[in-house]
Amino acid sequence: MKNYGVKLFALAAFMTGFQANAQLKVPVTNNDLRTNLQKIIADFPHQLSAVRGDTLADNPQTIEFASTLDFKGSMENSIVQYKSVHPLYSWQALLLSSEDFEEAAKKYKWLYNQIKVMTVKLEGGYSFTFSGDYDEPDESRKFCSSVFKLTPNASNMPKLKVEASMQYLFPEWKVILLVYEKEREDDERGDIYGD
Repeated sequence: MKNYGVKLFALAAFMTGFQANAQLKVPVTNNDLRTNLQKIIADFPHQLSAVRGDTLADNPQTIEFASTLDFKGSMENSIVQYKSVHPLYSWQALLLSSEDFEEAAKKYKWLYNQIKVMTVKLEGGYSFTFSGDYDEPDESRKFCSSVFKLTPNASNMPKLKVEASMQYLFPEWKVILLVYEKEREDDERGDIYGD
C-alpha cells in the first residue's frame, strides 16, 4: 500500500509539473496575427508590393487590390491605394462579421489586447511595440476605433498606424484590422499653396 501512495504522489507531481510547463509555453499573442502584421509593416515602405495581388476595382480616387497574404485569422483582406501625387496605401482585414453585438465587442477587445502586448521584429534588428488607447464599444454609437502607433517611432514610417475597429454595417457588426499611413495628424497643418 505504501508503494502505491508513492507512485500516486509521483504521478501527481509529474502532472502538476507538466501542466506548469504547458502553461508557460502558451504564446502571449496570436502568432498568425503577429506574423502577418510583421509582413505588412515590413512591406509598407515598398507600397505593399510583396503582398499586392490583382486589381479588384479602379475608382476615381482609389484602386483596390487583392492581398496575397495568407491570413488564416481573417475572413478576407485587401489593399487600397489612394490616388495622389504621392500615393498612399492601406491594408485591411475583416476578422469578424456578426449580427451579435456582444460577440463583435468580445472579438474587438481581443484584437485590441493582442496588439497592445505585441512586439514586432523587422529586418535589421528593429523591434517595435504598439501604443494606443482603448475605445469602448457602445451599441448606440455604431462605431469604435482604437488607433496604435509604433513605439519607438519608425523613422522611415513616422505616420504608420495600426487600427482595431468595430462598426455596424447593416445588418452586421464588423471587426476590422487596418494598417495605414496617415497623411497628417488631426492637429497638423496641411500644405497651403503659395507658402
